[in-house]
Amino acid sequence: MNALILMTRVPIPGKTKTRLMEILTGEECASIHTCFLFDIFNVLSKIKDNVDVYLTYTPEDEFKLMESIIPSYISVFAQQGETLGERMSNSIEYLLNNGYSKVILIGSDIPDIQSDDIIKGFDILNKNDLVLGPTFDGGYYLVGMKNIYKSIFSDNIKWGYKSVLEGTLDISNKLGISVGLAKKYKDIDTKEDLVDFWNRVKSGYFEDKISPQNTINFLRKYWGDNCYAERYIKG
Repeated sequence: MNALILMTRVPIPGKTKTRLMEILTGEECASIHTCFLFDIFNVLSKIKDNVDVYLTYTPEDEFKLMESIIPSYISVFAQQGETLGERMSNSIEYLLNNGYSKVILIGSDIPDIQSDDIIKGFDILNKNDLVLGPTFDGGYYLVGMKNIYKSIFSDNIKWGYKSVLEGTLDISNKLGISVGLAKKYKDIDTKEDLVDFWNRVKSGYFEDKISPQNTINFLRKYWGDNCYAERYIKG
């Protein structure tokens, strides 16, 4: 059996999506993060009959703030580890040790992701040791494996910087780990990312896809139907 892990922070005002606080309040950042979660829950509901779905969260003592929004088909466990790399590694290892043959972990801030992307990730693992889903900022939103490779989550990786994917591929190459790449997407960290997402919404990009409707509705409420928000780039 295969397992999918959704990795997320609890959406606490002032402590999540903080780079968006350039244009949103702390409360609004927590709200849009919650919208990201609702949208990814919708995507994951399409694969729940074929893949066991988990959510891993931090901080552990604030779980009550999001407990009510998590669908019943999702199992939850707290993240363990000091660094992002440790938390990802420990989460994947936890499920591999519980009998899963393939485990994929994804982030929660990729409104574009589709259920087919996740299924494709598991397919890539049929012929590769590792699967990575690149982001346009040099990181990755998806990582999966059949055996734990702690080295690719090394402390030498500068998490949050543009060299994350490159550094991970370099480590994999040195260790002889075969890597397959999933579709490239843009995560939502900055005001520019939000504007790019909104422009794709307005262009009809999601018309034939699973639409991230909660995130779209949030932006319609704060920006309006016809606003492309260029002023936020200049501001």
